[in-house]
Amino acid sequence: MNNLFLVGDPLNEMIESMKDLTFRLSGPTISSLIVMSLVAIFAIVIGIQAATHDPLKPTKGPLFLAEAFYEWVENWSRGIMGHDPRDMVGYFFCLFAYLFLAFNWSLTGLPGIIDFLVLPLSLSIVMFILIQVTALRYQKFHYFHRYIEPVPIWLPINLLTMWTPIISTSLRMFGNALAGSVVIGLINWAMKNASMALFSFMGEAGQIFLGPIPIGILNLYFGLFSGFIQTLVFASLNAVWIGQEMPGDDAMGLEKQAVRAKENKQSEKAI
Repeated sequence: MNNLFLVGDPLNEMIESMKDLTFRLSGPTISSLIVMSLVAIFAIVIGIQAATHDPLKPTKGPLFLAEAFYEWVENWSRGIMGHDPRDMVGYFFCLFAYLFLAFNWSLTGLPGIIDFLVLPLSLSIVMFILIQVTALRYQKFHYFHRYIEPVPIWLPINLLTMWTPIISTSLRMFGNALAGSVVIGLINWAMKNASMALFSFMGEAGQIFLGPIPIGILNLYFGLFSGFIQTLVFASLNAVWIGQEMPGDDAMGLEKQAVRAKENKQSEKAI
């Protein structure tokens, strides 16, 4: 999160890129591609290990960690969504891995990811698409009825408010990341001036004495602790909003009970 003054204006970069018909990737975008590549490589390695692993032997190493993490994500998804997460566990598995690494990527010294507005916005757009696709999948044409509730005249308002999840979640992530960058920048400026005042006899080398420890602690806090909290919050909002569009366990349970009762009656008649 310490690249606050290194990231240019993305809008101007895009305009200049369109003027000379060139394609350039910004530092945060390259960092995001690296993180996605690392997650993909890890998933491929784990998939190969899982395919070749003997199920009669206990799992060890990375495969054991991946299985434990997957079970945690599955239980977490079921608890947040209120019912069987079905095929959404893979999405949350990748979301947790990518987003937590993205919040901590600036600790490597490379450009940060989340404090670049385009990238939180992209994650929010993916979340919004999943919400709408899930609603259409389970509600069919009844999905469109929500836009004329409570009365059809509310259609323009409902069409405007449907985009609020994208705005709220992207600005929340971006704001928290940017706040961390601002705090680190201010503390770094204060420590540099204080160090220069105390160790001015050492020349330019005197400005580095007070800064490294507090800046390192702040980077760890905003990266590890705050990054984990923001990852959990964003994933929880994803799970809640997507889960609202899926049928609950109660309705599914009643349907399964009816099917089982019918099968039992048929088996009794056959006997």
